[in-house]
Amino acid sequence: MYNFYGYQVAGIYKDLDDIKSWASAEKYPEDGKSFSRTNTVYPGDLKFKDVSGPDGKPDGKITEHDRTFIGSPLPMFTYGFNNTFRYKSLDLTVFINGTYGNKVLNYVSRNLTNMESLWDNQLSAVTDRTRLEPIDPSMTYPRTNSTGSEVGNWFDDIDNVRVANPDATVPRAIQNDPNDNNRLSDRYIEDGSYLRLKNLILGYTFKPNVLRRLHLTNLRIYANVQNLFTLTRYSGFDPEIGVSTASPNVYGLDNGRYPSPQIYTVGLNLSF
Repeated sequence: MYNFYGYQVAGIYKDLDDIKSWASAEKYPEDGKSFSRTNTVYPGDLKFKDVSGPDGKPDGKITEHDRTFIGSPLPMFTYGFNNTFRYKSLDLTVFINGTYGNKVLNYVSRNLTNMESLWDNQLSAVTDRTRLEPIDPSMTYPRTNSTGSEVGNWFDDIDNVRVANPDATVPRAIQNDPNDNNRLSDRYIEDGSYLRLKNLILGYTFKPNVLRRLHLTNLRIYANVQNLFTLTRYSGFDPEIGVSTASPNVYGLDNGRYPSPQIYTVGLNLSF
């Protein structure tokens, strides 16, 4: 219950040979030849793991049967620490909390790294996207390639295209995304563990001789900081996601949750 299900990413197709040697993508051309940069799987697309098939075994094809468990939003444990330290007239209250072992589905990242539209802002991560280059820059066009297709540019020639930065993890930019690179996969699943200094209060209580001169029975000043810092590997705004406000059955989904703000407070407690 609450677990994330989706596809497992195995890397990025480097070239035509890589596409042919892997399990057949859903948008693999029916004739095995008519590869298209805008309509079929292509170098620079994500390749997904062949986990299963209709009979429960890998079948050499990427289909909906390959969706599998990709993480749990439920932590292995949660923890907290709350204590007040006193020294003479000073007091310091510290409250720390956190979780360990939970996953977060960064849906914000999915929407802001898809590169499908000319009109949507994108995260800076897309600057490290997969880029293509010609295998043979000297090849002249137009030409008929080995698939029998007439092509006018190297980037449309499946025989002459390869990935220029093979270590990239963000797929190529293509508006209609024929390979469905942005389907729900472990690409968007991140470690949601965190440690947060939730509350820090520093106070000073004035001594009785000062109180007598001021005709007071108690006087204390304090400064309070909430959410001072958070230690986490999560790349989003805030790893403390919790239950969705839209459905109690959705947990750990970061769909633009407003992050916990830092709040600074100065106060005065006095009694006459």
